[in-house]
Amino acid sequence: MIRLALISSTETSEAYGALITRLHRAVWTVYAPANSGESGQALGKVTEAASADAILADQTDAFDALVIDTDPASTARLAKAASSLSKPILAGPAGGKLGALGQADTLLMPAHPWRFIPSIQSVKRSIDAGKLGQAGLLRIHRWLPPDEGGGSLSEHILPDADLACWLFGGAPKTVWSLQSAANPDYIQFHLGFANDGMAMIDVAASLPSGGDYFSLTMIGDTGAVYADDHHNMNLLYAGGQPNAIRTSQGRSDLADQLQEFVDAIGEQREATVTLADTSRAAAVAAQVIESAQTKKVVEGRAGN
Repeated sequence: MIRLALISSTETSEAYGALITRLHRAVWTVYAPANSGESGQALGKVTEAASADAILADQTDAFDALVIDTDPASTARLAKAASSLSKPILAGPAGGKLGALGQADTLLMPAHPWRFIPSIQSVKRSIDAGKLGQAGLLRIHRWLPPDEGGGSLSEHILPDADLACWLFGGAPKTVWSLQSAANPDYIQFHLGFANDGMAMIDVAASLPSGGDYFSLTMIGDTGAVYADDHHNMNLLYAGGQPNAIRTSQGRSDLADQLQEFVDAIGEQREATVTLADTSRAAAVAAQVIESAQTKKVVEGRAGN
């Protein structure tokens, strides 16, 4: 049984706590607050450290692996400090900030929860199984409120840059983008991949709260797949006017990502998400911004 420690906010610890019954071969044993006054009570009977720094100094014998889920800057700082412990780390989201750590001696898995959404996993399996033939066109829409997905535009872009590179199996050869002059939080970009593959992606980070939307289409030469976050509305009749209940996937992405981390530790293998993946996505996001600013095509770095 792998003993896990968590550094996060109370709200995030509650999300992890809700996954306890779905987690195999691991248990939470230590919690440290990202900010003073927060609690990990949702994780069950755990040792609560006074601070994130204290868990790295005083509680290292109480856990085998560490999960850091705070803001990007704090995550990068804590991951760097924890790397000296020679314990596996799941860190993020931290954007390109983790790339500065270089190659770790022990497992360091950056958090890419967008890859672990069930519908996206199904898309990836279809591509890997050859059901679509050669991947040709990827189309992604991501519209979200300003307070979701990270603070800067590059942080909003990074998940879809990563998905495109992951699904095509490498970095793009060319990057071209247009940014709205009237709305700087809207950007559309084109990524040109090897074998004439391409991705067309638009990201809007200016929707009203609660109005987020995501869709993904991949078209190959022998098939196509589609995924979105459309939610069904179920009517609940309990006397009087019926209520509309919006369904969701819960945090399946968080559960599957955490299980992959645990499985990689137990099987003594590299995780399916690596620092190289994060660095590649961050580099593409930077090229998207550069293209928007210069209004020119930016030559990417083709390959893996």
